[in-house]
Amino acid sequence: MKHNLSKTKRSGFVVVVVLCMVILMSVLLLGFNRGALVCLRAADDAGKTTQTLNCARAGLNIAIAAVRDTPDIYANRNLANLLSGKGVFDVGGGNCSVTVTEEDGKLNLNLLKNKDGTLNQTRIDQLLRLIDLLNQEQTGRLRIDYGLVPAIIDWTDSDDQVTCLPFIKNQNLGAESAHYDTLTPPYKCKNAPLDATEELLLVKGVTPDVFALIHDYVTVYGSGEININCAPKHIIESLSEKMDPALAQLIIDRRKIKPFETITELQDVSGMTDGVYNAIKKAATVRSTAQYYQVVSRGNAGQLGSTIVALLRRDTEIKTIEVVSYKEI
Repeated sequence: MKHNLSKTKRSGFVVVVVLCMVILMSVLLLGFNRGALVCLRAADDAGKTTQTLNCARAGLNIAIAAVRDTPDIYANRNLANLLSGKGVFDVGGGNCSVTVTEEDGKLNLNLLKNKDGTLNQTRIDQLLRLIDLLNQEQTGRLRIDYGLVPAIIDWTDSDDQVTCLPFIKNQNLGAESAHYDTLTPPYKCKNAPLDATEELLLVKGVTPDVFALIHDYVTVYGSGEININCAPKHIIESLSEKMDPALAQLIIDRRKIKPFETITELQDVSGMTDGVYNAIKKAATVRSTAQYYQVVSRGNAGQLGSTIVALLRRDTEIKTIEVVSYKEI
């Protein structure tokens, strides 16, 4: 009996060992299958990400072709609608949408000083009026301080003297390296033109919230003249203290019907007085020699998406396109 009992115990032990091995193998196989599934999904996502990026690149090429071959995309209603971000293009199993914004309709922050180092009072006043307009829309505590203006001047000019704007009662001082050296981490005042609007985030007084308020209205490219055919309403309002919101909207309504071909056509807009026209005619244009366009191209495939933000420069005289900046998101 003892012998049979011993054999039974050994048999039971073998069964237990076999079961443990089966369970262990099952766990290993499940782990392997799960790992393989994760790898397959990652590979699939990587493939779709590449696909979305290619779709975004296709959208950028559409924008480049449109800008290169059309003297004024805003005068061509089909292109203006096509490049508004509302249209979707099917591209190889995915799609893309494109938004084109002309930088010449924005205020150039690199030109707050003239070439001889003197203050450009016209553009400074315009920036101050823009700040007022943006602040009027804010119901909370977020406000853009006037100190942003001298701070930008100090960041972009070549000297180390702190700018003071005496025609501003408060917040009229800029900042040089002495201020930026106290920050964590410290850095130097650039004392050179801005290379991109995102660089404003380094300037005294520019928080991410402030940047979000102002970045659609400012640029670092162009001649400084405001293209009245593509300028946002706030930029048109900021051209003169005599310009009211109603007149700015009438200008926008008029250009939707037919873009302005000459500045003198502004005189035909209902409500345009000689005083307003004379105040804005030197700061405005209807077409620039060198045109800058910001392109935002969004590519999608399945649930994934990629975005390309690029800046194009079109020379209207020799009809060339230059990609000034390129960023994949």
